[in-house]
Amino acid sequence: MSSPNQRKYFVVGWVGALVLLGGLVGTLFTYHLHDAPIFGFLPHVIVFLLIGFIFMAMSYRRMKGEEALAHVHELMQVQRELDKTARRYRSLLEGAGTAIFVFSADTGMLVEVNRRGTELFGYDKEEMTPLRGKDLVLEEDQEKFTSLVHRVARRGRGRSDGITFRRKVGESFLGEIDARLIDLGDEKVVHAVVRDITFKYRAERENRQRNRELSTLIGIIARANQEMELETVLDVTLRETIEAFGVDGGGIHLRERDGKLRPAAAVNVPEQLRFLLARREGEGPLERIADTGASLTLADLATECRFGSSPAVQGWKGFAGVPLSARNRVTGVMYLLSRKERRFSDDEVALFLSIAVQMGIVIENARLFNEHKWKSEELMGSLRLLERSSHELSFSQHRLRTNLMLVERANQELERIDRMKSSFLGMISHEFRTPLTSIMSGAEFLLSSPSSGLGNDARRVLDMIHQGGERLSEIVNDILKVAKLEANTATVSRSTLHISQVFEEVLEALEPLRAERNLSIVFANLEGLPHCSGDRECFREIFTELLENSIKFTPDGGTIMVSARVVDRQGLTSKGEVLARFNPGFLAQAGGRSYLEVEVRDNGIGVSPDEQVKIFDKFYEVGDINHHSSGKYKFQGKGAGLGLAIVKGMVEAHGGMVWVESPGVDPDARFGSAFFVLLPLEECLCQPPLPLAGHGISPFRDDHGDEGGG
Repeated sequence: MSSPNQRKYFVVGWVGALVLLGGLVGTLFTYHLHDAPIFGFLPHVIVFLLIGFIFMAMSYRRMKGEEALAHVHELMQVQRELDKTARRYRSLLEGAGTAIFVFSADTGMLVEVNRRGTELFGYDKEEMTPLRGKDLVLEEDQEKFTSLVHRVARRGRGRSDGITFRRKVGESFLGEIDARLIDLGDEKVVHAVVRDITFKYRAERENRQRNRELSTLIGIIARANQEMELETVLDVTLRETIEAFGVDGGGIHLRERDGKLRPAAAVNVPEQLRFLLARREGEGPLERIADTGASLTLADLATECRFGSSPAVQGWKGFAGVPLSARNRVTGVMYLLSRKERRFSDDEVALFLSIAVQMGIVIENARLFNEHKWKSEELMGSLRLLERSSHELSFSQHRLRTNLMLVERANQELERIDRMKSSFLGMISHEFRTPLTSIMSGAEFLLSSPSSGLGNDARRVLDMIHQGGERLSEIVNDILKVAKLEANTATVSRSTLHISQVFEEVLEALEPLRAERNLSIVFANLEGLPHCSGDRECFREIFTELLENSIKFTPDGGTIMVSARVVDRQGLTSKGEVLARFNPGFLAQAGGRSYLEVEVRDNGIGVSPDEQVKIFDKFYEVGDINHHSSGKYKFQGKGAGLGLAIVKGMVEAHGGMVWVESPGVDPDARFGSAFFVLLPLEECLCQPPLPLAGHGISPFRDDHGDEGGG
């Protein structure tokens, strides 16, 4: 097929020839019209022919030059494509995820290897170039490799998935080879792909082992579960296990309640040998297995167990034993015996252990079945007794319902009486106010009037009347406060305040009483605390009552210590048992809030553990009523028993709680009583972290690091 240049010059040549022919014809026609001689025309013909020849020659030469140039360009394009193909082949070779090797089919020398191949064997390319394929194979697999080479040479392709190769560092790995013979024209090469299948082979082997174990276990368990009688289960399991391992005998010993191992099943094991295997004090292999809870294998039973020349051991060599466990305790031992010397492999021991684990469960289930069967018989007997007692039970239920109804009515009556009592106290308190006001006003008038003309005795009587009226007025006010707190009608106006300010006011009011009794009041950990949220008057009354209580029960010259700290949820939880005694639901309602814990501690007479919760009840006083000693501030003076009840109500109205800790009435104790008050912090400071938060450290700890009273 002609090229475009050839077609172009062919057309130009024909056009030139036609033009030349036209010129000749025109010239001949001109000469013929003028009757010119023919010889005059010949020079023109020759000239035209020479011109045409020269034109054709130059055109042909130019056509050939352009054809040669086009051929050169075509060859350069082919070379570029070849270079691109070579680079593409190189990138494919180097980027392959498997090791690729190219060997000469004639010499067996390595021609090419990719990056993955050098990484697989640990050589660089310069080190691998002089190597042959068989130089990378272990000696024991040389024959297998040679067979593969012959198969490739004969069939053009070969594959092997079990040849062991050697790395540069001396390590070996199992490789898979896929080789192909390629004819390149001037030479033949072998293209080989090598893959490391060590882990794949190991996983497949483990899977086969697991499948074999699973099949054996399923067979044993299926046959064992067909019977629930323990003797049958043990015999079936033992025979199946002996058959699975191809041994000559075996047995099962179970541990009884006295701790001894006793034979429960045996196949082809003499009685004397069973006795020797289970010898106590660690001499017998079965006792060793039961004591350690680990498997044991012996290649020569008589030699390794020092049985001597006992005829019962003669003829037995291989031994393997495993513990039977249930609920994390060894319940028996299962063992296998072989007449030939045999070393059980790790896989066989693992399978034996798996069977033992399942057998421990089967034995436990069989025991439970027997126990259940025995209990079922017992229950049937009990059922018959219950049937005979059903009439009595029905009658008892009727009486119980009647009693419950009576108890419910009694509870309702108690609630009604309690409401009547509260109403009565409130009414009495209101009714007491009018005559008390009259009595106190009259006494004050007579005492303050200069014209009354009263003598000293009359003034002392009026003084006593006025003091008694004040005392009775305080009791009436306390009763009204308790009634309001119980009815939840007491109003609490909240504001932000600091506990140190409250104690300053309380201490100022109690200063004469403290000085009269020569008591010391020590404060600690108050200045650096966050603010509280609450009613200032309530707080003043709470801590006035607590300090007055400490003053009354602290001997003259004693010490009262006041400290405070911030506690979070963790700190409250650590005191959960103590808090639950005084307010069981407090921790649940506290949530994750933080509180200010104020402690008022004295070195007084203390409170016994039986009375620590009761002292917060209204009208309760420590000690016998016959020994009641009225007095507001005198040592061990007692009041109406309303102060601590008011404190409890006011603190709980703020969302806090109060409790007491005391070692009891003990003259040798380091302190008497410690009253603790939990008050809510200001809302913006409710959550930790806070100053001193978590476990507030009291400066008054005992030698063991526990807070006093706790």
